[in-house]
Amino acid sequence: MISDVHGNAEALRAVMRAEQDADASIFLGDALLSGPQANETLELLGQLNPSIAIRGNHDDDVLDPSTFRGWPAEWVALNEWILADLDASAITRIESFTDAGAYQFDGRSVYLHHGDLGSRDLAAVPDAEDHVFDLLGGGSDANLVLFGHTHVQFTHQIGQRTFINPGSVGQPRCGVLHACYGVFQDGAYEARQVQYDPAPWIAALDRIDVLNDFPDFKSWLSNGLLTGYGIGKREPWTRYADQGYA
Repeated sequence: MISDVHGNAEALRAVMRAEQDADASIFLGDALLSGPQANETLELLGQLNPSIAIRGNHDDDVLDPSTFRGWPAEWVALNEWILADLDASAITRIESFTDAGAYQFDGRSVYLHHGDLGSRDLAAVPDAEDHVFDLLGGGSDANLVLFGHTHVQFTHQIGQRTFINPGSVGQPRCGVLHACYGVFQDGAYEARQVQYDPAPWIAALDRIDVLNDFPDFKSWLSNGLLTGYGIGKREPWTRYADQGYA
């Protein structure tokens, strides 16, 4: 089970190498934006061919770029460069991703959700209130809810319901440079991480010439990846890092 690759092909490749004997896979959304290896990530997802792929908010951005046009100029420049460079098959691939909902997977009923509830006040992080997790279940009676989006690897239990976030493959936020994911084996869940070489990701970022106009932003992106704080070393991510989350 993987989520939130964000155009980091090196991280996804490391996960695929580590789990070559996997019978099937689930992808919980956010494939390409805003990472410098979008086309490589697209190719790897094609090879992986997840049994179920849920559409994330940044996948929606690929299909409708107007959603990010009001963002800061540096983000707009980066996203527009990525989209202009994308292989023609990307749109078809993203359009094949499905909505949040109840699914059957590996003989069990699960509710799959990218994890975006439309508000930062409704972020499904480890210390979120129970009503936030209930919203992720979408009114389903499934006892297992799988989601991503918040880039923290954790499991949360409410009564008989288990909520699992496998963490982010491409952009963890808890201060470690690794790729996070999860595995179900013989009915039991295990959170896993694998390290990878960030040099090709950095090199791909360096080739994005439009970022030469935003050197501080470019350095911030590189530093975020290398330190394991994908959107900056700040709360609540530093708190989760101190608490041992991945």
